[in-house]
Amino acid sequence: MATPHACAALVDQFPHLARSKRALVGSHPGAATATLAAVVAAGPARVSEVAEQMGLDLSTVSRQVAHLRRDGLVEATPDACDGRSQRISATPAGVALLRAERRRLVDAVATRLTAWDDDDLGALTRLLDRLADDLARTHPRSAQPAPATQTPRYA
Repeated sequence: MATPHACAALVDQFPHLARSKRALVGSHPGAATATLAAVVAAGPARVSEVAEQMGLDLSTVSRQVAHLRRDGLVEATPDACDGRSQRISATPAGVALLRAERRRLVDAVATRLTAWDDDDLGALTRLLDRLADDLARTHPRSAQPAPATQTPRYA
């Protein structure tokens, strides 16, 4: 059973991990890329579904989607079930951008982790996946479900 002391040590690592992620991502537009990735993961989806998947406010995601549409990275088509709504999906340019960004991130991680072996990386990946699943799980006393956190793979 996890003790409060061990959990505190883990929580203390969260800011360090966030800084490490920012160092990897650099100046790339993270919010737009995250929104584009959520659109790809959701498939043709309403903006409200993408917002729900990301656990963000609809107005925030709507602005991001508008920017992505302007840049030709997503497109909207009429919703077959509700003519008043639209479904958005990534364009080939959007998918290509995500693939390029993922390759860039994988290369950056590989460069920094040359001293690690694949067994250690596999163990860490499994543990992080387990951690993310357990932390995202809704507490029994909570009324709000945890947002989906799965990241799609592009390459």
